[in-house]
Amino acid sequence: MTSLTYGGTALSSFGKVTLIDDCLDQADRVGDNIKIPLDDGELFTQKHFGGRIISVGIAVIAATATALETAMDNLRKLLAPRAEQTLAMTMEDASVRNISATVNKSLQVSRFSDKMARVVVQFDCAHPFWRSNTLYEVTSDAIDGTPTPQTLTVANSGTAQERNPTFLLTGPLRNTVFSCTVDGVLHTLTYTGTIAAGTTVTIGKTNKEYYATHSVSGSVIGNVSHSGSTAFMVFATGNNSCTIADADYGGGTCKVSFYTPYA
Repeated sequence: MTSLTYGGTALSSFGKVTLIDDCLDQADRVGDNIKIPLDDGELFTQKHFGGRIISVGIAVIAATATALETAMDNLRKLLAPRAEQTLAMTMEDASVRNISATVNKSLQVSRFSDKMARVVVQFDCAHPFWRSNTLYEVTSDAIDGTPTPQTLTVANSGTAQERNPTFLLTGPLRNTVFSCTVDGVLHTLTYTGTIAAGTTVTIGKTNKEYYATHSVSGSVIGNVSHSGSTAFMVFATGNNSCTIADADYGGGTCKVSFYTPYA
């Protein structure tokens, strides 16, 4: 049976989980098409996913009224932090998906007796996607001109586009361009500059901010440019055929990694 933990604590430890709502659904997309004055219809724009609410019902049953009050206190302690905690869902196949969440609504407590109460915990998730707890990684063969450009297949086994992958460029590389076509749009990520043998550049996104860090010289975000999307790179669901071009083809590599997203 699908089970949930929050902040490392199993929700079933408080009682019988009677309802898990929205975990099989997806968040709403937000945004609108563009209305053009004095013309029919609208101009289509791609939408992005908003946040989501995941509701969990728990029947709390205790041996005594005192034990029930203690169980409710322990539940409130678990939900007390204002910072996001990890809501983890173990699927029927034993795989685990994580999402960051807080609890901002009341518990909607219904007390049926002095020893039993029903609560509904609404987990507020600012980010819409569950993520696999297993890091997916794929590394190119040596970018040495055989072939030119080098090819790489990135497999996204999830149910949503991956828009926040992490790239690890390992030298020797110079003026490296990573390309991938998604939904008919060519997406490119370019690092302009030299990465010497034995050094690396890591490109990614954390806390809604993009970064590029050289293993020796620190931040090199000014060397990074991209096209095709507001994201540095996009991978569709399924297999993505990508190419990696380089000015010298000196034998460096490119590694792509992400936690698989599930809408």
